[in-house]
Amino acid sequence: MIDIHSHLLPDIDDGSRSLGQSLEVVLRMVAEGVTGLVLTPHVTASELNQGPEAAIARRDVRLEQLKPHVPPALRLYAGFEIMLDQPLTPLALGDRRLSLAGSRYYLVEFPPSVVGDFAARALHDIARAGVVPVLAHPERYDACTPTEVRAWRAAGARMQVDSRSLGRPTTRGVRARRVVAAGLADVIAADNHGDGRSLAAAAVLLTERAAPAHLVAEAVELLTQLNPLAITNDWELKAVPAVTLPERWLDGVRRFFTE
Repeated sequence: MIDIHSHLLPDIDDGSRSLGQSLEVVLRMVAEGVTGLVLTPHVTASELNQGPEAAIARRDVRLEQLKPHVPPALRLYAGFEIMLDQPLTPLALGDRRLSLAGSRYYLVEFPPSVVGDFAARALHDIARAGVVPVLAHPERYDACTPTEVRAWRAAGARMQVDSRSLGRPTTRGVRARRVVAAGLADVIAADNHGDGRSLAAAAVLLTERAAPAHLVAEAVELLTQLNPLAITNDWELKAVPAVTLPERWLDGVRRFFTE
């Protein structure tokens, strides 16, 4: 498995606070079968538009600190998670140091209150520059419905669902499961912040609970292995078959009392 979204560079953003914390998580990932990890610290489009050198240098210093301690079984890649607080300039969109593993794929996010039509326009503007925006955790946004996600995909974006969302009895979890059930998810990632979030756990959840059974293995392989591999190699992504995670009655009860 390859995880394209993580905050495990020590003491650079709201993720891992130390090298020891990062290594603890990394070793668990390796034990769970993760073979590739993209380090994607938070950065804003406004900062990159002013000049990306400081953000790149900050990231690369932390990456070089982490590399010598990581087992050979895990390959590390550089990236960013870019908050689109303003449009990215053409110069930024042409700088592959800002993308996932030097590919055409840029991991982007919006403020939680983003409006669907605005998101579609922003994603379209990025795609017009010849790169592919990968929208991180679309289930976080109130605008996230299958209809809106189809519009975002039509604008040129691809969808990265968070692994933890899939099993949660929350509105966010419902949205994530609907994206997957509509065949609109392209990749799953853990978005680990130095904690217990696990890509492997999502793969197990889908394998054990998703339906129809004859499509589950293919969907899991594409979401956790083949499409992440395609991103790190700058290949085209493949369509993921729609699989459904039936909601258990207890999840509905929990959501009623917690939201």
